[in-house]
Amino acid sequence: MAFILPHLKPSMLGPSDLAAFLDNRGVRYELVEVPRAATSLEAAESLNIGLNLIAKTLVMLADAGRPILVVVRADRRVNQAELARLLGLGKLRLATASEVVEITGYAPGGVPPLAHAREIPVYLDRELLELEYVYTGGGDDKHLLRVSPGDIARVARAAVIDIPKK
Repeated sequence: MAFILPHLKPSMLGPSDLAAFLDNRGVRYELVEVPRAATSLEAAESLNIGLNLIAKTLVMLADAGRPILVVVRADRRVNQAELARLLGLGKLRLATASEVVEITGYAPGGVPPLAHAREIPVYLDRELLELEYVYTGGGDDKHLLRVSPGDIARVARAAVIDIPKK
């Protein structure tokens, strides 16, 4: 489960909240301001790096409306049906933009894999642990978080699994 920031309204979360959360937990990170990072492709282009170094945070909902976060390399596509079966959740669907804000506290295009407005189960793809660092959503569409996948797993208390891919 991800840790929560209970003192803040969900619509109020941004890069400074993310930085405070990480600072309080002694995580080594860098918040990088870029011209645009609302999509994984924009993030990679802004940094002039490959999509393999971008970790996207997908907000998904199970049949009963139970949210989960899935963190995978941006150059991978999640097989939602296989993931739902693996997790015993029935069907999974991507959250709408308004659901993303309500669930995480961040707008789409800036969702980090941790420091959310409420507690959410996080599933981190094992493949990410092969990397020294990744860039993820940094709290808005103009910031990216450079962080170790191991720190994401530890701080978000993520379940590290082999996410099924297409």
